[in-house]
Amino acid sequence: MKIYFTCSTAKFNKYRDIYFRIRHLLVSDGHVLTRDWLPHTEQRLKRKQKELRDIKAIYQACIQGIRDADLVIIEDTVSNFSTGHQITKALQMRKPTLVLWQGRKYRQFNQMFIHGIDSDILEIVEYKPDELDEIIRVFINKYAGIHEKNRFHLVLNNLERSYLDWAQNRYKRSRTKLIRDSLKHTIDNDDEFAKYLNHR
Repeated sequence: MKIYFTCSTAKFNKYRDIYFRIRHLLVSDGHVLTRDWLPHTEQRLKRKQKELRDIKAIYQACIQGIRDADLVIIEDTVSNFSTGHQITKALQMRKPTLVLWQGRKYRQFNQMFIHGIDSDILEIVEYKPDELDEIIRVFINKYAGIHEKNRFHLVLNNLERSYLDWAQNRYKRSRTKLIRDSLKHTIDNDDEFAKYLNHR
């Protein structure tokens, strides 16, 4: 798959190994990074290069990378305006997005602004380093074949049909969306299926 992966350059040396571990996992699993900027950035930081960067070109490359991607993964332990903006752009473009936070992310509140986003394609995961590979692979496998559409004939009894009609009117969501949301909730909470996806 084509994946856009990014993180913050703030505290880069502290989290460098995690960032490159994610990059290595994605590349070694055969995915294509739509903007592979980490190696160049590391070299620039090592040289303590004070070059004047063309921030407009960087911004356009990031947006194009998101546009070209099937999935977006953002390691956001060190949150900033840049990663927040990229999360927003990815969701606006309907790109399934995984936001990763290492540990409790050094915050005092249980919820942050991002938790207010109502999106069926946004996943926020607090991880320990030993869980990282599995979390990423489950996310990617969940969206494998995302562009394929399959028709499915569903037979409902009167109670089920009545509920969907009522819920469509009450919540202003289509019957298809209600069924998909319910199925997604079941998928997201099925640990056995997550294990299956991890070992595909």
